[in-house]
Amino acid sequence: MAEVLNARTLRDLELAKVLELVAREAASPLGAEVVRALRPQADRAWVEREFRRVEEMVEAVRGGFSPGPLHDLRPLLAEAREHGILAPQDFLPIAETLEAALGVRQALQGPRHPELAALAQRLSDQTPLLRRIWRAIDERGEIRPDATPKLRALLEERRKLTEEIQETLRRFLHHHREHVQDAVITQRGGRFVVPLKTGARALGVVVHETSGSGQTLFAEPAEAVPLNNRLRAVEDELDRERHRILAELTGLLLQESAAIEEDLRILASLDGLFARARFALRWNAAIPTFTDEPQLVLEEARHPLLGDRAVPISLAFGGEKPVAVITGPNTGGKTVTLKTIGLFCALAQAGIPIPASPRTVLPFLEKIRSDIGEEQSIEQSLSTFSSHMRNIIEILSETDERTLVLLDELGAGTDPQEGAALALALLEKLLEIGCLAAVATHLTPVKLFALAHPRVLSCSMEFDLETLAPTYRVLPGVPGRSCALLVAERLGLPRELVERARAKLSSGEIRAEEIIEELARERAAARRLRANLEAEREALRKLRAEYEKRVQALREKKVEFLDRELKKLEEEIRAARKELAELIAQARQAQTAEARREVLRRVEALAERVPEAVAEPPRRAPRPLRVGDTVRVGPNGPLGTLLALAGEEAEVEVRGKRVTLPLSALVPAEAPPAPAPKPFVPIPQTVELELSVRGLSAEEALRQVDLWLDRLLRAGFTQGRIVHGRGTGVLRQRIHEHLRTLPFVKDFRLAPPEEGGDGVTLVTLG
Repeated sequence: MAEVLNARTLRDLELAKVLELVAREAASPLGAEVVRALRPQADRAWVEREFRRVEEMVEAVRGGFSPGPLHDLRPLLAEAREHGILAPQDFLPIAETLEAALGVRQALQGPRHPELAALAQRLSDQTPLLRRIWRAIDERGEIRPDATPKLRALLEERRKLTEEIQETLRRFLHHHREHVQDAVITQRGGRFVVPLKTGARALGVVVHETSGSGQTLFAEPAEAVPLNNRLRAVEDELDRERHRILAELTGLLLQESAAIEEDLRILASLDGLFARARFALRWNAAIPTFTDEPQLVLEEARHPLLGDRAVPISLAFGGEKPVAVITGPNTGGKTVTLKTIGLFCALAQAGIPIPASPRTVLPFLEKIRSDIGEEQSIEQSLSTFSSHMRNIIEILSETDERTLVLLDELGAGTDPQEGAALALALLEKLLEIGCLAAVATHLTPVKLFALAHPRVLSCSMEFDLETLAPTYRVLPGVPGRSCALLVAERLGLPRELVERARAKLSSGEIRAEEIIEELARERAAARRLRANLEAEREALRKLRAEYEKRVQALREKKVEFLDRELKKLEEEIRAARKELAELIAQARQAQTAEARREVLRRVEALAERVPEAVAEPPRRAPRPLRVGDTVRVGPNGPLGTLLALAGEEAEVEVRGKRVTLPLSALVPAEAPPAPAPKPFVPIPQTVELELSVRGLSAEEALRQVDLWLDRLLRAGFTQGRIVHGRGTGVLRQRIHEHLRTLPFVKDFRLAPPEEGGDGVTLVTLG
């Protein structure tokens, strides 16, 4: 099966440059190498597995995961095989990588990351080798003094010998001061010596070196010779022991070399996933939905090589319209659009998230073929046109219904009439094959063909005639104007020459330009109308919000009033019960009939003061009251719910308050009717928690922000992200100024650096 991308399309889409952007996110050269080697695959199962792993890695990275310091150990393993021994410092990157592998194995275990866990668990456990390395090598890359008992003993013997030799030489210097040139102890040829005058030869010293002037002898006294000899022997034994330790470590490393090389492949794969996850987070990239149908829907696609300058591209074609013809003036963005379409399809099938909305839908392709950019073959003496034709002929020979074809400036490079005729024939052939195709052209016959053909989507790149600058937005359904004469006139070409040029056009070409211009005007009018409708809708939304705010305030005031009345009633009841209890006590203590009559008069006076609901309890309902019944406090009192019964007392919830009342004070009542339904306000089925306004004008961005905030409010969300990019900071400032004026915006702030920094604003609604 042919590769998804051939060499020409790989170059046209600049895939290597984009892969380099992703590779920069890797933690090591191992992961970067894996990313650079990624290519789109026609294996659906492989792509879906890679995206499952990427999704898990994104979650792991958000949780703080990093592969740690990884080193490419392959050169060290090759050197170990060739020479059988490595230097002490070579074991530092080996130990760091083995430790990182153990850390990865530990961090990715568990059910939260099943795909990554399965991959990480294939890493071997090199704990024994790691311990042996750290037992012998310290953090500076040197052999530890206590690496082995023998090494420790030899080092101790060397220390003692060195002290004994130095003490012997100090005594010699003290006893032969007249022969001493300089009272210091130094070394020559690995032996301790002292600087003496030339006359000291008579002392029987061993001269190892003479100064350039001949006045100083670096000599070894006879009594120091056996000690120096022993020291040299100890040094030789130390070298042999160190060599033995390194050889042993290297042998252990080679025993595990096959497992370590497999570990390196796994770590490289995990680091490649780590790079893709960090790329996704940095670029707010998404995993698209794949379809087996010839259908492509790009939503807010941002070409990564353009950085913050990228204007989001939205374009959909396929199905009944498998061919999209993109027209418009030169430098209007047609080529960038073609490259974005092909690049994002390639990235997705390479398992790399794309900087676009998650609503993006891409076909699963077997081949992507392109003819984009200028190419002239000097070696084959081919013109640009001939070179393009040779490439297009090869594309046609490979194309089937599972192919995406991208052709830039179709029909250019030759006579316009012949080029247009050839372009029309090629379009008809692509339609016969049934492939997906996106074609850029500025030839009028091709524009008219696209406009008239039911299976071709005609779209154009928007061009601002006032500023003479492209906006890089795709306008579906409307062919683009060439604008050459208009631009020339605006730039100062004399009107006489412009009119003369216009007269050279055929009547058909003039009529076509007039039709296109009329369509452009109608589309602009429709956009203005839509903007006005959105403004009116926003005004209505604000009026509705104000109305609901006032209704809510009235409801709160009503509740407060009822609460006050209920509290007042409760206080009167408590006071009456207290006074009644006192009167009953007085009546029991009264000794005479007159005293009892006085108490009765006071009881009657109390009954007149107590509210009717308490003083005159209604008759009991035929059915005993039960917990959960709706009751009324007195005949005309507030409604409540019976919560509990205790003898002749009841606990009732009235307006959210719990009140204890005599059971006789309660009257059965009907449950309150359901509140009248509020006016229907459609709530969005799905609401994006992030809005991208990069590349929009300030006015259009503010309109989009208002509409988005409205959707968030109606859906019940309180937080969201506005992606405005860094740029000059003007758009960010305008958005912040606008947010300060909105009463329902509780707070807003710039995102932390790892979530976009000053290119993203986090909004909290309240």
